[in-house]
Amino acid sequence: MSNPLVSVIIPTYGRPDTLQRAIQSVLNQTYESIEIIIVDDNNPESEARIQTEQVMQQYCTYPNILYLQHEQNKNGSAARNTGFRASHGIFIMFLDDDDEFLPEKVSQQLERLQSLDTSWAACYSAFIRKRNNEIVIRSAETREGQLLVDELMRNLFVHAGSNLMVRRAVVEEMNGFDESFERNQDVEFLVRILKKYKLAYVDYVGLVVHMHTNTVSKKNFHEITNDFIKKFADTIEQLPEQDVIRIYRMLYLQVIKYYASKGKIGEIMKVMKDQHIPLVSVVSFFLYLVRRIVTKKAYGFMLKV
Repeated sequence: MSNPLVSVIIPTYGRPDTLQRAIQSVLNQTYESIEIIIVDDNNPESEARIQTEQVMQQYCTYPNILYLQHEQNKNGSAARNTGFRASHGIFIMFLDDDDEFLPEKVSQQLERLQSLDTSWAACYSAFIRKRNNEIVIRSAETREGQLLVDELMRNLFVHAGSNLMVRRAVVEEMNGFDESFERNQDVEFLVRILKKYKLAYVDYVGLVVHMHTNTVSKKNFHEITNDFIKKFADTIEQLPEQDVIRIYRMLYLQVIKYYASKGKIGEIMKVMKDQHIPLVSVVSFFLYLVRRIVTKKAYGFMLKV
């Protein structure tokens, strides 16, 4: 199939001011066989719903744009699933409403995925992150292949929520996103894919991620990490012992980073003791974080155990 349909699904909630930029970035693609599905997850009668409807009015005559509304706010995973169920594309992409595609993203990723056999479920491109329209970091992640352990470590800098092109058959097989996840929905989705399939890399800067102040979660990062581990305990424990050690150590190094940002030295010491994390790993991890800040590059930590 020379020009297969690609479906780009944009879930939106509380961001009518950036939604048009996201939509326009898909309309500006060099590849033309694209349908765009916007799923409005705002509560009816809310100001965000009203403003989103106003944004979407200008696209009502576009034959390749479908606008769907949830009857009530659900969550981002549910919105992605709603969009997928309404889609027809052979290849599926997701785009957060505050991010944007660069013009050749679809064509570059489609060419790569079509060149590979079906053991390769998805591909991702390079990306840049911006804050206040200034580039603050560039991705330096190029790993590809069997990357399950890397993703279970939450150590694969892919930005999966806006960056993947996935074969439709694979999304169907995965039954979409897990709607019970409050955080890490894209990580959870990619983990399930990587249990069976491979992930490819495309050497093209195809995505702009716009950074904002983090929203307040009902759970702290330590609790979120524990939930993540519970979800994937069975998968993790089936791996070789060295991989299991690396995964748990990496996840709790991230928890230590969280407590360091809060200045909670006592909590750091407790995590190190409870999880048997050596001081040398903590020091190496924080040196890596400093290098990322200095170089303004996003890449995974090469953890040694």
